[in-house]
Amino acid sequence: MRVARSKLIQYTATLWISTASQVPEALPAKKAHSVLGQEFDAIVFDAFSGLEVNALAAVSGTLRGGGLFILISPTIEIWPNFPDPAYQRFLPYPYTVASVRGLFLKRLLRVLQEPAKTVELAPSLSSSQAKIVEQIIYSSTVLVLTADRGRGKSAALGLAANRLIAQGNKVLLTAPSRAAVESVFKHAELAPVFYAPDDLLLNRPKADVLLVDEAAAIPLNLLLSLVKAYPRVVFATTLHGYEGSGRGFVLRFQQALNELVPKWQGLRLEQPMRWPQNDPLETLMYRLLLLDVEAAEVQFNPKISVEYKLLPQEQLLVDEALLQQVFGLLVAAHYQTRPSDLQQILDAPNLSIHILEQNQQILAVALLSREGGFDAELSAAIYAGQRRPHGHLVPQTLTFHAKIVGAAELSCERIMRIAVHPSLQGQGLGRRLVQALKTYASRQKVDYLAVSYALSPELLRFWQDAGFVLARIGYRKDTASASRSAVQIHALSTAGEALVERILMHSPVDPTRISSD
Repeated sequence: MRVARSKLIQYTATLWISTASQVPEALPAKKAHSVLGQEFDAIVFDAFSGLEVNALAAVSGTLRGGGLFILISPTIEIWPNFPDPAYQRFLPYPYTVASVRGLFLKRLLRVLQEPAKTVELAPSLSSSQAKIVEQIIYSSTVLVLTADRGRGKSAALGLAANRLIAQGNKVLLTAPSRAAVESVFKHAELAPVFYAPDDLLLNRPKADVLLVDEAAAIPLNLLLSLVKAYPRVVFATTLHGYEGSGRGFVLRFQQALNELVPKWQGLRLEQPMRWPQNDPLETLMYRLLLLDVEAAEVQFNPKISVEYKLLPQEQLLVDEALLQQVFGLLVAAHYQTRPSDLQQILDAPNLSIHILEQNQQILAVALLSREGGFDAELSAAIYAGQRRPHGHLVPQTLTFHAKIVGAAELSCERIMRIAVHPSLQGQGLGRRLVQALKTYASRQKVDYLAVSYALSPELLRFWQDAGFVLARIGYRKDTASASRSAVQIHALSTAGEALVERILMHSPVDPTRISSD
């Protein structure tokens, strides 16, 4: 710490990320989001306090070009075995940090020691953002603005909103949360009126222009409803970044938008605002955390056999191309995939990775999480609301929320993620992978296979057709998705079948009455 402080004397604005008592001005990693939108001349990230990789990626984007980034860590020899406090994020009960093999850190160190790529730094192009603002102001149709993090996307929305309001327009703003648009308000002296997505569609307030920030974090059906309700809309989303990738969203959204508004326009912000193009730190973070990874193109032949495989986590460590295929497919399928998910894939002791493959091309991938199997005493404590063992979503939901006595005593494999390559959807690969997961889970001697997801009629039908029984539907709708959570299970043992019978006897919702509303 003393060495780091001695290097920082010349820097005016310094950010410390640490929980060390000897650095009272430091910010804990869990509060790193509070500095987004700010700029620093130097950043010190204390990995001894926990390598929170989401925070690492986020704060790196607040460093000005030419600034200093210091990562304080254990030595290279001992770091993979260091009992990192950040492991608690993905460690399920009763595992401890000793259960983590440090595969993520081994890969991180390997990448750090690779020769840095030589890049030519381009000059800053401040006119690019100004041009986007002008296009937003004078457009009369639907715009889709995409940008990587740090490109000033939200700032452009704020500047455009300010001028539109000054011209007498009523401007509304929506996003997954109010906190997600702080940067928009920071750049808008005349602030637009904010509505959560579900409130916006419920109340339908009048507006001349609707701005939608972080659109990839809002379900597609809601976005299309906004297009129908407001003819002049600007959808903005991060394409690559620590908050998850919008690449998969963009492909799906554009296809749907072509049918509704054939003359919609796409805008792209390329130039970073705080650092030059191809900045070495940004390039390194992208490599370390796979922030810009995308689903690889595949050549699928329906006449050639498709193979199911269980991938050991160690294989992903030694085969970078395979890791990027897996993670790229997950990123394309789910907007909330973050750097911490990469760490979990490599290091979580209760997680297994499953793929469908053809000619060394990954067509579909699924992640399973082993949960439940508690003794009667702990199960009773969960039922009474006295205990909430970390990392056991479905057994706790069935025991505490659905009030099924003893449900947590049964073991399950929960499907955390399942993704089929975007170009191959609708060809039955998802069903084939689910069938392979059933076989795998049966061999693991668990009582049932489970899935939890944001409820929609399409997903409900998919899981029902796959033989899953609706076990519970949440009471509250998520603000961003306007959907309730659903849990479905498929029995694999006698005890699992008895659980299904109890659920059917006390079914909380008639699935035939569920709609997209």
